[in-house]
Amino acid sequence: MPGMDILWIIIFVLALFACVVMHEFGHALAAQKYGIQTKDIVLYPIGGVARLEKLPEDPKQELWVAIAGPLVNIGLFIILSIILSFTGYNLENLELEEMRIRPNTILLYIASANLILAIFNMLPAFPMDGGRVLRALLSIRLPRAKATQIAGGIGQFLAIFFVFFGLFNNPILVLIGIFIFLGAAAEVSHTQQESFLKGYKAKDALMMKFQIVGFDAPLSKAVEKLLNSQATHFVVVRDDVAVGTLSRNEIIKGLKEGNEDTIIEQVADFSPLRIETEEDLDEAWKKMMMENKKVAFIIENGHFLGILDQENIGEFVMVKSALTKA
Repeated sequence: MPGMDILWIIIFVLALFACVVMHEFGHALAAQKYGIQTKDIVLYPIGGVARLEKLPEDPKQELWVAIAGPLVNIGLFIILSIILSFTGYNLENLELEEMRIRPNTILLYIASANLILAIFNMLPAFPMDGGRVLRALLSIRLPRAKATQIAGGIGQFLAIFFVFFGLFNNPILVLIGIFIFLGAAAEVSHTQQESFLKGYKAKDALMMKFQIVGFDAPLSKAVEKLLNSQATHFVVVRDDVAVGTLSRNEIIKGLKEGNEDTIIEQVADFSPLRIETEEDLDEAWKKMMMENKKVAFIIENGHFLGILDQENIGEFVMVKSALTKA
């Protein structure tokens, strides 16, 4: 009956999402073993992502964290296959028209889906687990940035193959190829930037010129500065003391929920990330990424000196890289 077929399809989809969640929990538990916490697990139509605070820098640790997810799927496939064998399930005796998701076939579909998930995720391309496994193996002998560049290049080559093959066979492969290509490029860029920042201190990228707004000023003042400058983040001051930050997103949110007369104090962030001047710049950048802070306060002996801006860090990398190559 069509109604029953739809019900079993829904059950299969829910079971598949449960398998994806267990896959991501595999990453999370492996990371926890090395003292790395998981911020959250996000599910997408094409899979999921366990957002870790950071990735292990030790290649062997990264290898285990990356491979933990696919191992969960392999484990589920083996368990379900054993159950199928004990139930006397015989695929050869199954008629083609019976190959629909039903009570007697759903375990077969779930087992097959787990095997496909494991194989797909082990493709040697970022952001798939296989790309991280490849980088971890290469990092045992090579610098992390070089290993990432090689793994990323292989991933992009594979992505281009998917796109061309998909154009003539399956449009879904085109989307997967684009997803892999962009993911590989982002991973390479991220790792190269992280590698370049090593050896610098937070004070080296310190910004001492920035836009300020009073905590008791109306949002109209912030809007005026936003429209008349390139700044998208402002330092909020109270009695000439920096106490928080105000972002473009917070300004827009304040305007939507109130109006231009809304006081900045009601929408600003008064829990800014504080970074000491002598802190390693790569670690400071990681903190900003982890806490999703576009701007951080630079502190020396308890006193506010200036700010660290994610966009400015990118410009810092470009300038220093150009000077190095000159």
